[in-house]
Amino acid sequence: MLVLGVVHQAGQAHGYQVRRELLSWRADDWAKVAPGSIYQALRTLTKHGLLEPVATEAGDGGPERTVYTLTPDGETELLHLVRSTITDAVRDPESLNAAFAFLHLLRRPEVVDLFHHRVRALWARLVQVEPPQEAPPQPDDGTPPQVTALMRLYAAQIRAEIDWALDVAGRVRDGEYAFADDVTNQA
Repeated sequence: MLVLGVVHQAGQAHGYQVRRELLSWRADDWAKVAPGSIYQALRTLTKHGLLEPVATEAGDGGPERTVYTLTPDGETELLHLVRSTITDAVRDPESLNAAFAFLHLLRRPEVVDLFHHRVRALWARLVQVEPPQEAPPQPDDGTPPQVTALMRLYAAQIRAEIDWALDVAGRVRDGEYAFADDVTNQA
């Protein structure tokens, strides 16, 4: 998703440009992107028809650089990845980080809906981790106390993400961020 998104934003880019852009975003920290994996991703995305090479450029004292652009299928896949990650990746914070970087490609009302969908998925996950208070007490099942403490931490993280997602949805709804449909509304 990150490689597709960076190429999309640049219009066309070679691997070093993608790497440099992602490093400027500190994606190596929050998305665990290893610089070498970018070149492998470019090859794989090209093989799958999501990117296409459009030119080569002389490298800065090194080999020629292949310049890529998104194909129509690549554009479709990027938008699909952003949407599905917001709604479905409730156990994958690195993917959410990547999707959040490209929210602006979507329309504002859709982003609000996607975050409300995420909140519902998070609530469902929270109920699995931490049953409602009204639930009858369960007999001691032999779960070690440190595991119980870890589950309380996980439940607190889910509740914090629910609060965050509701806050983001409100900010998006109230116009705090720019989105794809904002340009057409101003024209």
